Amino acid sequence: YRTKEIKYQYMMGASLLVAPMFAGMESREVILPPGRWYDFYSGEYVGEEEVITITPGLDQIPLFVEDGALIPMLREERTRMPVAGEKLSLEIRHYGEKEGSFRLYDDDGTSFDYEQGAYSWAELKVEWKGESFVPGMRVSKASYFSYSPDPEWVFMTPSRH
Repeated sequence: YRTKEIKYQYMMGASLLVAPMFAGMESREVILPPGRWYDFYSGEYVGEEEVITITPGLDQIPLFVEDGALIPMLREERTRMPVAGEKLSLEIRHYGEKEGSFRLYDDDGTSFDYEQGAYSWAELKVEWKGESFVPGMRVSKASYFSYSPDPEWVFMTPSRH
């Protein structure tokens, strides 16, 4: 597939492949990059460095996640930034059978205070220990972190958990 022109799909970040459907389409081909890939919604394995054909309908944008990826998500819909002191519920999804890590940036979202150091990084990690995955989160500056310090960890690929 390396010589095939890739149309209408793109990477969103390093681990999320987006392959939208368009009106009139019932199926489409998706070219999976190197590595093992999983369906975003179900966590099911879909392929590895190959061309697959999908028929998902128009109700969900086809999304694929690379093995070992961590995808942090808010647990509720928001229409505004959090107010000072408000803690948002976070869900962190892990896909596949590899260990994974992710750096989550946070600031107040409304000012330029980050230029003076008013921001934080959270180091998210999933490691294989013994017979199961063990999640962890370390926050650099809790005073600038607007997420709950106890996120919900969701392991999307059940085969090794």
